[in-house]
Amino acid sequence: MIGERDDFDIQCDLMQRLIDEQPTLDQAMNNALQAVKPGISERAYKAISATNYSAVLDRSRKWMQLVLRSDPPPQSLCAFYFGLFDTRGRFDHKNEWQQLYISGADQFDPDDEGEWACDPLWMPKYRYPRIRLMKLIGKLCPYKENQAGFTLSSSFAAALAMDHASMITETIGFGSVDEYPIASGHDAGDIHILGYMTPNGLRRPG
Repeated sequence: MIGERDDFDIQCDLMQRLIDEQPTLDQAMNNALQAVKPGISERAYKAISATNYSAVLDRSRKWMQLVLRSDPPPQSLCAFYFGLFDTRGRFDHKNEWQQLYISGADQFDPDDEGEWACDPLWMPKYRYPRIRLMKLIGKLCPYKENQAGFTLSSSFAAALAMDHASMITETIGFGSVDEYPIASGHDAGDIHILGYMTPNGLRRPG
């Protein structure tokens, strides 16, 4: 539990707010930090709050450019997924964090609970970005204590996906489709449809 609220409820509320408001990365992370503050240490709160999100975003955009330039998504794709999975470093078996990756599917069903993302057609060579913030979250907010670290990582992945949406559509274009769904989530948990990428920007679900 994080404070008096259920972890799952906090995660769902934050994700819905993120989808509705489409905040910047720093706004999304500030919202998440405030939500999990009762369940993390003061040291963790101060360290994560001190993150330079402009620098993080700049490095992530460069990673996205590399992915799209080196291994462009094929025209047959119809949906994109920013996924998370649990991992540990080769020389650091003590700390666990969430690794982010991007993939694309040639099928999409909004009602199949994310099964469409489980068999991707596009798995680019450089799909795994190196994001020190994710490791920091895993170290300072251990998953064995509560879900605060997962909540922060999920908010980060979703906000990053929404920011990078326009970069994806600039590369793949809109040939035979009017829009592309974009989603984020954990490979062993829920997948959230963040919106639909259109020529006019990111359309909210519904």
